[in-house]
Formats: sequence, C-alpha cells, structure tokens
Amino acid sequence: MITSPESTRGAACGRPENRDLPWIAEDASPLARALMARVCASCPVLASCALEVATTPTTAGFWAGHDRTKWREPVTVQDTLPGLELGAAA
Repeated sequence: MITSPESTRGAACGRPENRDLPWIAEDASPLARALMARVCASCPVLASCALEVATTPTTAGFWAGHDRTKWREPVTVQDTLPGLELGAAA
C-alpha cells in the first residue's frame, strides 16, 4: 500500500474491494498476505510502490507485493527437545 497521493492514483490497494485487506497490519494471516500479493501482482502502480518503499523507512505492512514487517522482539527458537540438550550425559 502506498501513501503518497500522487502515487496512489490507480493503485489496486485503494480500490473499494481491496481497502479492507490488512495492508498495514503487523499480524496479517497467510491467507491475507496471499490475497494482498495477488492484488499487488496486477497493480498498475506496482513499480511506483516498490520505489517508494525502497526509499522510505518501512517497518510494517504489505507493500509492493511483499510483507515488510520487521518484528520488534527477537523470536526464540528451541533447537532441541526438552531433556535432549546437546552435550547432556546419559
């Protein structure tokens, strides 16, 4: 989704049928992201949107066909099952 009025003219994300998609949500579902990607793929101002997002600090939302959300908190990934830690003596 683009924000500059001059760039917005004709943008597919601004059409009434697409306005309710979660363009600037940080927690869009996989289905919503797929729908937004489909809208972007046929957008006549996709190149302008891509240029704008490349030159503007963007931390969240779906822009130019891609989810641009940057998570504020690091995600902890457990790399072993509980009780099976590497190096544990049997």
